Amino acid sequence: MVLDRSGAGAGTAVALFVRKPLTGRVKTRLAREIGHEQACAFYRSMVRDALNAAADSGVPLHLFHDGAKEDELPAEWLNGVNGTFAQPDGTIGVRMAAAFELLFAKGLQRVVLFGSDIPGIDSELLKSAMFALETFDVAIVPALDGGYCAIAIKIRQFIGRIFQDIEWSREYVLSATMERCAECGLRVKLLEPCRDIDTLADLLAYCQKPANTAVASNAWLAEHGYFWT
Repeated sequence: MVLDRSGAGAGTAVALFVRKPLTGRVKTRLAREIGHEQACAFYRSMVRDALNAAADSGVPLHLFHDGAKEDELPAEWLNGVNGTFAQPDGTIGVRMAAAFELLFAKGLQRVVLFGSDIPGIDSELLKSAMFALETFDVAIVPALDGGYCAIAIKIRQFIGRIFQDIEWSREYVLSATMERCAECGLRVKLLEPCRDIDTLADLLAYCQKPANTAVASNAWLAEHGYFWT
């Protein structure tokens, strides 16, 4: 598969879910332990790393936000982005399915979707998900808490059923998704797991094994005394 920043001939795109970075609105579980301002600032750092990972993957990036107006998002988030879209109301499953449907309707053939609170996802992992679709129908980056951090699907194998009837934010989200894929006859490639950061325990665990490529997140953590660089 040829990866081209313009997407010409490749038909591949990255979709990133983000939230408008307002104090008190993002990373609320983490905020209960480190404060809303710090949680929001750290979230901005994680988004910066996610955007860099997407840019370095070499394929077009599309932002799916939580209903904010485009001019309410930080200007630096929009640099080099090929499209911005509001997520619909509903569960994360409804919103992920809608993102795939929208991008496939635009003619894309392969989409890798990931969240913005996972410093361990870098461009190599995104490209691994893209390349996995040469052989498999679905590629998933598991989360260490039992969910998943990223999912890649080919248009011909997209079945909305894999996002339905799942209790999200539970420790068996990945296993339930694997069951849905098996029901639909989809071949799944599991990639290297990552840690999403929702709580202080997640953050401290990440600090024990930080991702070298998460430059902004690591700098923020070092500046605020979570570890020394």
